[in-house]
Amino acid sequence: MATTTPTQEETEDNAPPELTGLRARMAQTHNPGIYIGSGLGIASGWLSGDPLLLTTLGTTGVAAGWTALGMHPGPWRWLPGQGEPWEWMTRSSRRGYRRRVRRMRRRLGLDHAYGPAVGSDGLLVPTIGIANGWRHRDDRAALVRGAKADAYRKRSATLRAIWAKGLPDWERGWWRRYSPMEMALRAGPLAAIPASSYIDVPWWARLLVASTAATWGARMWALPDSATPAAAEHPDGIDWYLARWDEWIACEQGPLPASELTDVRLDEDRLTAIIVSTTARPALGVGQDAVSIAFEVPPRAVNIYRPDDMAASRAKLTVKLRNRTSELDMDDLSAVWEEYSPYYGSELYDAEETEFGRRFKLLMPRRGSSVADVQALAIAQALDMDGEDAVSHLHLRVIDARRIEVNEMSINPLQDGVPLDPHELVMDDRGYVTVGKDIYGDPARWRLMIPNEGKFGLTGQQGMSAVHSFSSGTTGSGKSSLEETLLIAQMINGIVGWLADGKYGAGFASWTHVLDWMVKSHYGAMLMGQAAVDVGKFRFSTQMKMQWQDADGYVMDGRSFFVPGEPFAPMQVTWDEFNEMVMDPVKDHVNPLLASASNLGRQTRSAGIGARVYVQIPNLDSIGTNKHANAIRDMLQSGNIALFRTARADIDVMSLGSRTPKFRLEPIPEKFPNGSGTGGLGYIADGADQYTQSRMMFHPNPVRVARELPRPTLTTSEADAIADMSPAGIAYLRRDEYRHMDAGEEEAFLRDLVKQEDAKRGKNTTVVDLAPVPAIPGGTDVVLDVEDEDEDLDVLVPPSRSELVWHAVDRGARRNGEIAKVTSLKPPNVAGATRRLERLGKLTQVDRDWHTVEPIDA
Repeated sequence: MATTTPTQEETEDNAPPELTGLRARMAQTHNPGIYIGSGLGIASGWLSGDPLLLTTLGTTGVAAGWTALGMHPGPWRWLPGQGEPWEWMTRSSRRGYRRRVRRMRRRLGLDHAYGPAVGSDGLLVPTIGIANGWRHRDDRAALVRGAKADAYRKRSATLRAIWAKGLPDWERGWWRRYSPMEMALRAGPLAAIPASSYIDVPWWARLLVASTAATWGARMWALPDSATPAAAEHPDGIDWYLARWDEWIACEQGPLPASELTDVRLDEDRLTAIIVSTTARPALGVGQDAVSIAFEVPPRAVNIYRPDDMAASRAKLTVKLRNRTSELDMDDLSAVWEEYSPYYGSELYDAEETEFGRRFKLLMPRRGSSVADVQALAIAQALDMDGEDAVSHLHLRVIDARRIEVNEMSINPLQDGVPLDPHELVMDDRGYVTVGKDIYGDPARWRLMIPNEGKFGLTGQQGMSAVHSFSSGTTGSGKSSLEETLLIAQMINGIVGWLADGKYGAGFASWTHVLDWMVKSHYGAMLMGQAAVDVGKFRFSTQMKMQWQDADGYVMDGRSFFVPGEPFAPMQVTWDEFNEMVMDPVKDHVNPLLASASNLGRQTRSAGIGARVYVQIPNLDSIGTNKHANAIRDMLQSGNIALFRTARADIDVMSLGSRTPKFRLEPIPEKFPNGSGTGGLGYIADGADQYTQSRMMFHPNPVRVARELPRPTLTTSEADAIADMSPAGIAYLRRDEYRHMDAGEEEAFLRDLVKQEDAKRGKNTTVVDLAPVPAIPGGTDVVLDVEDEDEDLDVLVPPSRSELVWHAVDRGARRNGEIAKVTSLKPPNVAGATRRLERLGKLTQVDRDWHTVEPIDA
């Protein structure tokens, strides 16, 4: 008779002894990576010919896919918290899944009543089947759905375990991008080991390759080590923290309901995890105090921040579990930072008191974290700064690749304002003017022109290009203060100023008779843009016939850059409330306005014409999405950028492309702590991706200052040229006739003016030669005896097709389509005429644009 042996539970006394020596080494060989790596190395050394070629190509493809997966994470990557792979695999075909759901719903909706049968006596007898008891349960639908859900859940758990086993520690680093060097070390050997067999080496080298492959496979399989043993050593364990999170944070009345902690790691004295919000609330919605209460740690031991490559529904959590609070001097910022810093290996130094608060520097480690990872929120949490808006008192400035300066200013030095100083508005040799003062006491600079190095006019004047500008801010934020300061700066530096007021004249009512041209209607803004484009065409046509000299004094023909004062003055076109002007795409002025602004942005910088755009919302998508709006967005990202107070709190998520701020910008409040308004306070880009808080100059009556300055205007040749080109030029010449009108009257006047000009010009518009009149030998006193031409001859002998085309190019038309539109010729005729004139040496084509070489009658 067999006797049963009771099962003994393992305790610390009878637990299997820890392996040491050779047995421990043997236990380490139970790693599938060793077998995979060594097998790959041995097989590569043994194979030859086509099998070796196929193996090499296959492993290279796997390595390339592995590298692409590691360097480009995204929703398609199926990582935990970012699209579950097991859920996707269980529902791999949405069409099939929906078909199964429809089939299940149809079956559940069938009537499974007992089928009647006819007995021997002719009466109906109900038939009861074996499964009819199940089919007639009232809760059958819920039971079926529950069973299906359990089946899917078990399948998902199995696939999740396979996924986690097949990709070791994939969950831990799912949110970051691996660098090319990391992926080269991870996936590179997979392609290099088979390729090494093509090299003729001795036998011991083959063994070395196999050994290297085994080491690489073992390390990749177990890299990095799992955090489970470290978690088991902790007295509370991960489960305790997860339970506390569910109880205090993720509960229905908690600060972040239905949230989860994923990728939880528990080291000796630090817990790190990823907060995942499953609702519409952002993950940063949970506060530092709530987590400190839940985990029973001091508030400064908790850091919650979101890296730039994380979605808003996720955030990173670090908690210092064991703190040496009793031995720590809380007044020593360096010691406090060393204890509670979320950036491992960073150092705080040079802490000092300033007039407005404290200042210190952070030295980031050579590896692990960079200055781009530093966030004001993490600094305020680690140093436990006072006040709910402590983050808004921190100002970060990059010193170099590893150092960053942090200024804590409890009192904003800009709250007293910056008075207007006309002497600071004189442009320097680099094209800068000072428009205010930044938070550090340095001048806030704005660029009006950019020098063209090594290019000069014949008088030695430096060549300079115009600069485009973009500003945003809500009503009362200070956009008008900046614009008024810039208008005065333009008048001081001899820059022609055109302004379109999107508030129908209410925004700049006092400037109506001060500027060279100001319009109040949206239709007038469109005409202003077209006139500016025409000015650029005329300037290009004139500059092409001028000479210039380089830095060595060599004189060249054909100037493709702008020289202030030779012979034209710089020019700036401003559209205030531009998004209001283009909000309704159905209106007839919207597309021409966008097209003209786009043309200015792409072409007229080298003609000395810049564009400045003001909008309410910091997101440039408010100006539209067509091809012209896209060009305007690209143009505005490359010039001056100023961001004022906005109604939106997420000003760091604006569409500024490559000019995205390096640090998150805190929203600007409506008032300073002393109760004064924050009008004129904003962020100015430094030319790269660092934005500095600055206060613009202010004057209670800037128009009084502007009236004492000369008003720059277009030259007579420019005004006459644009008048001949389009009705927009006529609107400029007659601008004094409607300065006193309001927006509605101005629009009616301009529409009637355009209608009259279109009727007068007709389709066959006569092209006027806009080339400068050659100098008369002997001076202006010599009168040439020119015979009056008979006007009737123009009807009998009309200008030839080549003459029409040449004159159209000479006045600024650059492409065949533009020439056909101006001359009313058919495109094939225009193409033939331009080629004929090119053969004769009258025209030349540069980058698909036609330019005149010599007069057609020469």
